[in-house]
Amino acid sequence: MPPHRQSFNVRRNYFDMHPSTKIEPWKIDNVRFIGFMDIMGFKDLVARKSHEDVKYMLNRMVSLNKSLESVFGKPMVKTDDRKKLESRIKSVTFSDSILFISQDDSVEDFLQISFALSIFQEASMQRGAPTKGAMSLGILTADFDNSIFFGQPLIDAYLLQDQLKYYGIVADNKVEEYIIDKNRNLRPKEEKVDRAFIKLKTPFKSGSILHYNLHLDSVDENQLEDLYKSVSGEPRKYVDNTIEMFRLMNP
Repeated sequence: MPPHRQSFNVRRNYFDMHPSTKIEPWKIDNVRFIGFMDIMGFKDLVARKSHEDVKYMLNRMVSLNKSLESVFGKPMVKTDDRKKLESRIKSVTFSDSILFISQDDSVEDFLQISFALSIFQEASMQRGAPTKGAMSLGILTADFDNSIFFGQPLIDAYLLQDQLKYYGIVADNKVEEYIIDKNRNLRPKEEKVDRAFIKLKTPFKSGSILHYNLHLDSVDENQLEDLYKSVSGEPRKYVDNTIEMFRLMNP
């Protein structure tokens, strides 16, 4: 079984043991989590590959998104008509960017979007199209019917990922505040909400800065070294940093 599938199953087991009972309509305007993912080297990829090859890669990305939505984005309870399942995590792809959007700011949705982002990032890396990204939290308009997406967390997530200097996913200060507050108010025997994260000195364009990072574990160093095959010079620093972060996360 490929490593990202093993990770996928392990994380899915959490929701098998903690089934959701939340049935709510999707709100266009809501306080929610967003994960902004950027496909690295997309312009170079378009220049090197044929149009059909790039189209195929993007279709595989979209297919992965839908697979994640089907597992992490839907509660284990049917609605009144016994047919429709209510989606809690949705995604949208445009050009070289992918957005993952939660329905609200519940702990359940926080865990779901965290695990979905982690699996997507690891799987995309294994497919030779590494991504980097950031998570934020706040009021966001997510109107999928009319393709309207805007709000401060979208801007914050985009700007933070743009500063990131490795193939990973970091949480911004709004998400970190959420983690700290939730962990301080846990009931006895409750698990911490940051179980998918690890706090490390993180490589940014401006230097090494302490941040919560989504844990990278379902890849191996051979797969990471393969990323050197597609880049030379300064862009290789991303691979250097990714291997270093992987080793720190998995001592």
